[in-house]
Amino acid sequence: MSFSSLLSSVLPLAALLFFSNLALAEDVLRRFGPLQDTGAAGHDYAGRVLDEAMRRTRSSYGAYRIETRQVPVGREEQLRKMLLGDEVNVSVVATQPSWELQLLPIYIAPDMGLSNYRIALTTAEVQPKLSAVGNLDQLRALRVGVGEAWSSRRVLEIAGFAVYTEESAKPLVARLLAGKIDYFPRGLNEVFAEFDELRSASPNLRVEQDILLKFPLPGYVFVSPAHPRLHKRLSAGLESMVRDGSLLRMLKQHYADVFKRARLCERRVFLLENYNLLNPKPLQRKELWFDAFDPRSGVCKKTRKLS
Repeated sequence: MSFSSLLSSVLPLAALLFFSNLALAEDVLRRFGPLQDTGAAGHDYAGRVLDEAMRRTRSSYGAYRIETRQVPVGREEQLRKMLLGDEVNVSVVATQPSWELQLLPIYIAPDMGLSNYRIALTTAEVQPKLSAVGNLDQLRALRVGVGEAWSSRRVLEIAGFAVYTEESAKPLVARLLAGKIDYFPRGLNEVFAEFDELRSASPNLRVEQDILLKFPLPGYVFVSPAHPRLHKRLSAGLESMVRDGSLLRMLKQHYADVFKRARLCERRVFLLENYNLLNPKPLQRKELWFDAFDPRSGVCKKTRKLS
């Protein structure tokens, strides 16, 4: 048999084996989902976005599977597990320099910056004090609760707030109800789900009615350095969702009720800076961020310039 004949018979077989292996390959995305007691377990928006990003890249990358585990893990422990990449290989969290430096970041926030809008949980007794706040100095004088390892802690501390910390949201709510802090800011994407989960057992709990804190606190997608292919795949899928507008449509559909309940256009807005951002360049990509105060968003009817 000539070399050319041998080659012509071997190449189709090699190609068949290659594409068969490709078809059998399966990317496994492992993540920690919202806990049942956080109020967000039934509202796993980030999970939906990740699934869509993986789904629309099947023609290029093949099959996939997503494993979501509900495990209570602190931020530092989660970072350690992400570096290993075995138990968990993808996380969506408020960015911190340590995460950006040690992991593979994708500078696209699934919630398009809703976590930049902070509405507090408070109590019936404290609400009148918050309603009377007219400037930032008055707000600073009240006791604010925040997680020990959360990105928002440094923002509030640098801004001069009286910060009280706990390891997680659950003990912060307990401290709030015990009267040891005055309010507990949560992301717009979190506050109502958490309130709805807690309200029956905590009738004194309230969603604060008058104030909106706003500062850059993007919740980016982070991928374990042990999974560079998964990083490329998710990047491609998320960029595709931004380009065709599907990410914005998913956001507006999922949070339509939240926008109504939040009454953003009626609140007094206090702007803060986040000096802890390692890479501020993504903030310049306007297509990545939802602006509730732009009339085109459908939330506020009139343009509202914030300073």
